[in-house]
Amino acid sequence: MDKLTILSTSDIHGFLTASAKEENGLGSLPAIAGNYHEPILIDNGDFLVGSPETTFFNTTKEISPLIELANTIGFDVMVPGNHDFDYGIAFLKRQAAAFKGKYLCANVLDLADQPIFEPYTIIERGNHKVGVIGVITSAMPQITDYDQIKDVKFVNVIESLKHWVPIVRAQVDVLIVSYHGGIERDMITGQPTQYDTGEDQTYRIIDELTGIDGVICGHQHRINTGILKETAFVQPGYRGNYVGELCFSVQDNQVVEKQAQLVATTGYPTVVSAFGDEADYENWLDQELDVSFLHQYLSRKIPGTFYAVKLKGKTIRDFLASFMPPYTLSTYHVSHNELRQLLISQEIQGIKVEQDQLIPKQSDYRITTNTALFPSYRLEMNYIYNVFDEYIASIS
Repeated sequence: MDKLTILSTSDIHGFLTASAKEENGLGSLPAIAGNYHEPILIDNGDFLVGSPETTFFNTTKEISPLIELANTIGFDVMVPGNHDFDYGIAFLKRQAAAFKGKYLCANVLDLADQPIFEPYTIIERGNHKVGVIGVITSAMPQITDYDQIKDVKFVNVIESLKHWVPIVRAQVDVLIVSYHGGIERDMITGQPTQYDTGEDQTYRIIDELTGIDGVICGHQHRINTGILKETAFVQPGYRGNYVGELCFSVQDNQVVEKQAQLVATTGYPTVVSAFGDEADYENWLDQELDVSFLHQYLSRKIPGTFYAVKLKGKTIRDFLASFMPPYTLSTYHVSHNELRQLLISQEIQGIKVEQDQLIPKQSDYRITTNTALFPSYRLEMNYIYNVFDEYIASIS
């Protein structure tokens, strides 16, 4: 009886460590992989975009140093996440071409209905064959700006897998689906855990499709693991705080046992500790940023409001410090009188005082800001938008 192991990461977002204070995360993956015999390494998406460093890489370099890092670590397979499309399909195709493993996504087509990436790959380990199908959430048009995906079609995940699973299943001993999407139901009870928007469909994939031995999911930055209807699954968190482990015992070309667990990276040594040029990055942060298009960006991102965004300075570093996660922007809904009192000390774009009157004159106003301008009981909406990355990408 032979054992086959698949180790997976998801939602790395360009970070080497799981937090600023702990030397673990993606940099510890090689040390973890060393505990297994020829494990297959898969990244499940959102690898290239999300940290300040990735913004620097993606706006100044043809090929991100993260691709070189992925090659150094030895990933066998990578799958795109929704944010990996944030710089457009031409950017992503360049990165995929520089990756030495297989870059997979079965449900992404060009406008001529041709696959942009390979839908699946078959990896041999000893006498056994492992098939991997890559897919991304069907909800891309709902969660990604049109300009980034206007030259791309996203096929429904379930329909895509119904086509590809039988094709790959007939050729392999073990079949894995690497899906950049989340979990929409309690994996034990089957009860819904959120509204069904089609963004997260892991439960449905396992429930409706037969022949899949293991599913890697992600997208939600959460952790989960288990076995549902004889399919093992892992959801390995965020920034490499966990590595997903799928282990299969194979006898006579049949899977006879399946295991799924998460391996915490805390406590493992950081084998890979740096990528890119730190001095170049620091110099880039100190460059002055053109913010003349910021109002245009905000109007597109949060239409129908006035804006009171306060920047801490003129450099890229200052811009970064002006939008602190998780809630980088907030919209307040306030009365005429509440706004009038604020305007004594705060400028709001599009609103002015003339002859002691607010112009435009309204009974109430919506104000979007990056600071707490009004009492919390006037807060209408918080946003987790990555303003830093998105704005700089939009003007580069």
